[in-house]
Amino acid sequence: MTYRPHIVVLDPVSSNALADLRQYHEVTVRTHPGHDELLALAAEAEALVVRSGVRITADVIRAGQRLRVVARAGSGTDNIDLAACREAGVQVFNIPGASAPAVAELAIGLMLAVTRNIAFADRQVRCGLWDKPNLAGPGLQDRILGMVGLGPIGSRTAELGAAFGMRVLAAVARPSEERDERLRGRHIERVELPRLLEASDMVCLAVPLTEETEGLIGAPELALMRNDSYLINISRGGVVDEQALFHALREGTIAGAALDVHEHESGISGLSELDNVVLTPHIGATTTDTQERVGRLLVQELRTVLAGGSATNSVC
Repeated sequence: MTYRPHIVVLDPVSSNALADLRQYHEVTVRTHPGHDELLALAAEAEALVVRSGVRITADVIRAGQRLRVVARAGSGTDNIDLAACREAGVQVFNIPGASAPAVAELAIGLMLAVTRNIAFADRQVRCGLWDKPNLAGPGLQDRILGMVGLGPIGSRTAELGAAFGMRVLAAVARPSEERDERLRGRHIERVELPRLLEASDMVCLAVPLTEETEGLIGAPELALMRNDSYLINISRGGVVDEQALFHALREGTIAGAALDVHEHESGISGLSELDNVVLTPHIGATTTDTQERVGRLLVQELRTVLAGGSATNSVC
């Protein structure tokens, strides 16, 4: 009998990807298991597949005596203990860039939803309230978009913002004269974060969650923003101090916020008490097109790694 490596899929992936994986591998699908079940699943797995919903901690890696690879079907790896993977010799790969168009489109959608009061107006109309005179908000044309982070998602969001007629500022982690020149060629002005916060009508966060970016936007940073400006978070919930954001929104320090990512991605957010907030459940990459694209790449990379090779985008 031909040997078939065992893959455990812990977050939703496309049905076509699952069908392809099952041609050559044993596949177990258990979405969002409890901790004890996760340890048991890891003990039998040679590959774990996750998105952002499951944390692969050091004890999960230790339980995986046969584990060879953790596959992140997306970009961020903050939910994977990379140090534990390195120590155990477990390869980790992600699929960056594939979801960038979808996440960037959602970023623009969130800007429109919060500035034009689309979500708020929808709630009102469903309750029989037609309050058109009090639903006016700013347009995007001729406004300043401040991008914090210019990876694939930030870059695409900047392009879409420019297509709406926005002027784009950017704050990046590793500035250089050469990079500034390239950005100017794309009609993007690189500035330091405090200047971006002070000048922007829309501040859009598109950075990974790292030790450097955790709590990047707190009360001092929000205080730098104008009272007619908006915060958009499409990165990770931990990048923003949500308690400070709640106070800034309630007190009118900023005009509004839209978040696709949250400190706690379950239950009811305290921000839901406020009408000047739009909240979505981390759906940035959740388009059918994107998930099919990610699924195809996931299958290719898993086949390579489980055959003894290295992934194209090996994180560790």
